Amino acid sequence: MRPAMLRRAAAGLIAIGLLTGCASIPTSGPVTKVADDTGLGQSTVRYSPALPTDDASPSEIVRGYLDAMLAYPSSTRTVTAFLTPSASRDWHPQSGVVVYDGPHIAVQADERAHRKTGGGTTVDVTVDELGRIATNGRFTQGRGGRALTFHLEQVDGQWRIDDPVDGLLVTEKFFADYFRAFDVFFFDEAAKRLVPIPVHLPVDDRLAAALIGILARGPGAKGLTSFVPGPKALRPTVPVDDGVADVGFLSEDTPRRDSDRLSAQVVWTLRQVPALRGVRISVGQQPLSPAGSSVQSLSAWGEYDTDDAWNAVYGIRGGHVVQLNGSSVAVFPGTWGRGDRRVRAAAVGGDRLAVLDESRSRVQVVTERGKVRATVDGSRFLPPVVDADGAFWLVDRDGGRARLRVADDDAVRVVPTGRLERLDVRSFAVSPDGGRYLVTVGSGDDASVQVGRIERSAKDAVVGLGDPRVVEASGPVRSAVWIDGTTVAYLGPGRSGQQVLTRHVDGSPTSAGPFSGRTALPDIDPQVLAIGSGPSGDRYVTGRDGTVWYLGPAGSWGTVESKDPVTGLSVGR
Repeated sequence: MRPAMLRRAAAGLIAIGLLTGCASIPTSGPVTKVADDTGLGQSTVRYSPALPTDDASPSEIVRGYLDAMLAYPSSTRTVTAFLTPSASRDWHPQSGVVVYDGPHIAVQADERAHRKTGGGTTVDVTVDELGRIATNGRFTQGRGGRALTFHLEQVDGQWRIDDPVDGLLVTEKFFADYFRAFDVFFFDEAAKRLVPIPVHLPVDDRLAAALIGILARGPGAKGLTSFVPGPKALRPTVPVDDGVADVGFLSEDTPRRDSDRLSAQVVWTLRQVPALRGVRISVGQQPLSPAGSSVQSLSAWGEYDTDDAWNAVYGIRGGHVVQLNGSSVAVFPGTWGRGDRRVRAAAVGGDRLAVLDESRSRVQVVTERGKVRATVDGSRFLPPVVDADGAFWLVDRDGGRARLRVADDDAVRVVPTGRLERLDVRSFAVSPDGGRYLVTVGSGDDASVQVGRIERSAKDAVVGLGDPRVVEASGPVRSAVWIDGTTVAYLGPGRSGQQVLTRHVDGSPTSAGPFSGRTALPDIDPQVLAIGSGPSGDRYVTGRDGTVWYLGPAGSWGTVESKDPVTGLSVGR
């Protein structure tokens, strides 16, 4: 890894609040466990690395330096003990965090092979960079193997590092144990939807302040807007008393329309903080109390809630539409739930459906009673998708290029797809908040899961798709779906064949979720995955033979009772 890259990327543990009382933390000692009362699966292990030993070799000093960054609670004092006095003064641990794969560290062991430069020596280290966390908590995927060269000088006869990288380098295990993903919420361009952006932070008593500090920095992304005053207007602390967080801004000029949205952003962001029951927000000397109370409930601003946008899972059996309820299959009401309608796939949006014919060349938007509202012809349609507003998204191949049309209020519009049109798109999904799309691209070892931004006008019309970015490319992946606004699930390679795997939209691994624990799929050659929205949404997978598997409350997969095969799974309203 190039030192310049690491200097730009590596120390937000301190900047975002992981350091807690360094002066009182021992600099060496055993691994101990403490109680975890956060409810977020936080590691209970505390670790105090050892200080450098007398006459330690250069490679031992570098190993100790890397190990010192894995202290929890974090302590810069132990890290600086491995540095020269000048390096200790100049080291900047606030720059971000580099996450690397621990087993791939290779420190040069042969001291005689070290190059002599001006009386010092060098140690080479290679790391597999998995990702980087900026000081605003945002994760970006790493670039694989990187080489570092550390120059060491002698201080009072002991080797010390003279050119440390700015920031911290932590192992994948440390990241999984002590960091958790949280969402900060911004509005789309039409100020209609709250769109989450994932950030990664350690869980401690300054979590609320860290989240609000990131929120105040703004979205930093095209197509999003914020009604939260900037960092200069933010009061420096967010005290929490009796489960109520006090968030204060110095600005006095916040219009009523903006104050409602400001409240929604703050409340939705802070509702993730453990043990919090309410938020008190003030702008200048004026408390924001839209419901008449100075304390806003964490369940407020439900008008922006899209978590339960898709609360049902549907399928196709015998050429007509059925609804899946737990481990059973129910008759779908109306014309399209009876007889052989020669339907290959369907998306259900309230009292309307988008049905794909068996040839994949025509989609009809119809009512439950069978009235046709729109007909769209094409070639090799993917299964239609419905969004939280009830609009249908239709993707097909036009002359070998991916084409998107959106059917809304009986009108059908062609939407530019940008770079997506040149990709071999195999599945397509829209996030619950309507801010992002999800695709699987290609097949076999070249397949990948990719996420892009949905571009909307100030009047909330879909005007295009931003370029997709790969979040997973680890072999044969297929059938990706949304779990929530920042987490996706997909069928991908596991230890025992294809399994349901998860990723955040930034490409970072998920440390927990609906598929953790005893949820391995049996060897069924899974084809299609469907997940109802919300924390208790039903999870289904179809096998190649049309058998449907259901993830039950007990956390294990079982088959759905059906006399005939069920295919074409989809989520709807």
